Amino acid sequence: MLKKELAQAKEATQHVHRLGMMQERSTVLNNAWDLVVGAGATLSALVIPLELLPGFSYVGEAQATVLFEWLITTIFATDIVVQYLRTRARETRAGVEQRRPALLPGLLFDVLATLPLRMVFGPTIWQVLRLFKLYRVAGFMHAWRKRHVKNASVLRLIFFVFWLLLSAHWITCGWILLRDTPGALDETTQYLDALYWCVTTLTTVGYGDVTPANNAQTLYAIFVMILGVGVYAYVIGNIASILANINPSKASYLQRVEQLTAFMHYRSLPHPLQRRIRDYYDYLWEKRLGYDENDILQDLPPTLRTDVALFLKRDIIERVPIFQGASDAFIREIALEMEPAVFTPGDYIMREGDRGQDMFFISRGMVEVLAPDGTTIYATLSDGDFFGEIALFLDQPRTASVRAVNYCDLYRLNKSMFDRILARYPDIASQIETLARRRHGSDRPVR
Repeated sequence: MLKKELAQAKEATQHVHRLGMMQERSTVLNNAWDLVVGAGATLSALVIPLELLPGFSYVGEAQATVLFEWLITTIFATDIVVQYLRTRARETRAGVEQRRPALLPGLLFDVLATLPLRMVFGPTIWQVLRLFKLYRVAGFMHAWRKRHVKNASVLRLIFFVFWLLLSAHWITCGWILLRDTPGALDETTQYLDALYWCVTTLTTVGYGDVTPANNAQTLYAIFVMILGVGVYAYVIGNIASILANINPSKASYLQRVEQLTAFMHYRSLPHPLQRRIRDYYDYLWEKRLGYDENDILQDLPPTLRTDVALFLKRDIIERVPIFQGASDAFIREIALEMEPAVFTPGDYIMREGDRGQDMFFISRGMVEVLAPDGTTIYATLSDGDFFGEIALFLDQPRTASVRAVNYCDLYRLNKSMFDRILARYPDIASQIETLARRRHGSDRPVR
């Protein structure tokens, strides 16, 4: 029965894995399409201001411009369809009944941005409607930051640089429009001169070699200066935040090691013992990045916690004969009560003659089962094996010692917890009692 239930659980896990792979591929395709739309919106935001400058033909030949306009129109129109399909898929997954077409957020902006107004009216101020598509760029940037929380600070700075460069381009075009430039200057030189003024003003450098010549330029310069102060403060604040939070888990680990070092020096612990403590924390960092499995599981809701615990411990539980025939509910409770434990090389996990209160399952590592003389090795156990099961059923001393050969990640099942679970499953308790007596040759009742 247990094999059937575990096989069903494994099949369900594989199904979830396949769904996860499909969702991952879908996410990759969605991200790729977002990049295409973002590239189209960004190119429009770069080209349109240049087209609106009087006498500025920097954008290229008319034929190339026509092809560019139709390409952008096609991308934006296709994006409306893609967004509609995405919205339908999200509502379907959420169980929303489709009584009407899915409502697209920002649909009006999408439609206005898609209109090929330049093809109808030529270069005109109405072309700026294309820039409404930038809201989609801001939207998927926000979504990326939510999905990649670990790198949220870095992404925030990258996105800020993107918007800053785009804004600098617009400010540059505005300065060209307001400034009287000599006719002898070519368009590239005009743009570079205006960009130079924009950068020196935004960065608060202000050499003063380019100055306003009329009221409109003066007001424009004041606006850019105020904007530059905010930009400067924002950049400094973000860089400080990134440096402080670039690897919070490692920062927490280093802080813990510093506290331990101060404690060991204060209490004058022997150097070999200090070295063992440091090696233990180095192992925790290398294998677990300093995270505690119990802390992670406790933060999950009950259903997810149970599913994750069963996934982590299923292969180990399958190997234990005393659990054969147990129900899926019983196995789930056992998985939830198995606590992780780490032992360093040379540690005695149990000693012969001690009263046993725990059973152990090996997740990673190797242990030796020793005879009472401490030198004869009865057996060597490794990943997936278990030992100490007699402590769960029979109130008698340990029959052998078990010593860790290397660093061992184990799961511990406590007798008191096990007894409480058995009390809720009397039929399973009777089965396990019979099997335990058969395995250990004892007629005493299981406790």
